Parts: sequence; C-alpha cells; structure tokens
Amino acid sequence: MADLIKIEDITIRKIDENQYVSGQITIDVLEEIAKYGITLIINNRPDNEEVDQVRSEELKLKAKSLGIKFIDIPFSGNSLTKENIIDFSNLIKNSYDEKSLFFCRSGARSSTIWGLASVLYLDLNIVDVMNKINDIGYDSTVLPNMVEYFKNN
Repeated sequence: MADLIKIEDITIRKIDENQYVSGQITIDVLEEIAKYGITLIINNRPDNEEVDQVRSEELKLKAKSLGIKFIDIPFSGNSLTKENIIDFSNLIKNSYDEKSLFFCRSGARSSTIWGLASVLYLDLNIVDVMNKINDIGYDSTVLPNMVEYFKNN
C-alpha cells in the first residue's frame, strides 16, 4: 500500500523516496503541502483544461511566497515530447534529496512522465518503475511502448 497524504479532497501519493504525485492542487492546499516539507512542485497540466481550473501562474506565485520552487512542464494527450522528459528528469535528478510533488488533473500524466524519466534518463529498472506506478493506483501498462518510442525518436 502506498503512503498517502490527504489534504482536503486532494490525495498525494508517495511514488519514490521524497517524490509524490497528485491530481490538481489548489492555492488553498499549498500551505499544507509546504508543511509536509515539499520544496519543489512540477506542474504537468496545461492551463485551461477545465473552466474552473486554477491558473498555473497563481499557483506559482503562492508557492514562491511559501519558499517552494514551482516549475511548469505541461503536456496533454499526445503532446508529450522528449524535451519534456529530459527537463523533468534533470529536475528530479538535481533535487532528489528534496521532497517533490508532481501534479496534473488526476496524477496519471505525472506518474507517466516520472516513469519515462526514471527509465530513460535515470537508469531505473522498468519493472520496478511500473510497480511503483501501479502501487500508487495508476496504470503503467503504456510505459514499455512509450519507453521504446522515446528511445527511438
């Protein structure tokens, strides 16, 4: 069973040592997130996917006021690029000792980019990575095909 942090109606799932995944966060929960020691947030959700979605810039400003680094690497559907994965892998490699949160609408995209970065650029075993994704409640079955695609493109 994965380690879970519940803040209001947001569930934050521990995917790896010091690394967490969640669905959409709000300005209201950023102070609680900071209390858990999160020092880096990576947003994988583009603005304007939903009408009531909080804008990334608003989250960034509040995070910055709390001493949290907030980085946007948004993507949706088939718009994920190798550059997105490289940027993500560099961020998690350079902040591995810090508590980091990766979020999107549901957490699925964030767990996928984490898996791709971990296998392609951080030399983690794909089976171990898939198990970690599955253990926190997301589907990792697309990972092998995506790893092959991004290795060859």
